[in-house]
Amino acid sequence: MRTTLDGADVRGTVESVTYTPKKGNLIAKVTLDEPGPDGQSALAVAVEDLTELD
Repeated sequence: MRTTLDGADVRGTVESVTYTPKKGNLIAKVTLDEPGPDGQSALAVAVEDLTELD
């Protein structure tokens, strides 16, 4: 999958998805293929903000 982190495109693998019942959101835990701009190796992102890679 692909998403944006601090304005930079990043790619990674979805490790898990959590539903937040209070707000009704789906949040994905993503492990990045390469560290992000600040050295981060994983992030949580809304599922609707992910782009599937072909």
